[in-house]
Amino acid sequence: MILSLGFAQFALISLGILALNVLLKANGYAENIASSFPPLAVLLGRHGLWILAVPLAWVAFATICERAGKGGINDKVARVTGVGLIVAIIAVFFYAATTCF
Repeated sequence: MILSLGFAQFALISLGILALNVLLKANGYAENIASSFPPLAVLLGRHGLWILAVPLAWVAFATICERAGKGGINDKVARVTGVGLIVAIIAVFFYAATTCF
């Protein structure tokens, strides 16, 4: 379950970065006129690959929690935070993509 949530987070971030860069380029984004675009969209477009460290850190955290609790409350906390992170990723990229227009 942990790896599937981690892969889902990784895939959503990768697709979000790709879609956001396509939207920025389609709207005429260039380095010299970056100030006319929303700051969040430009930040995610330029430095979005650093966000790929978030699923890696979460998988490490969730694995530690799972092994420490042997399937108790720590496993549930790891699942809830993983799903919460997926929702947050979708929300941030959706907001950044909709402010590009």
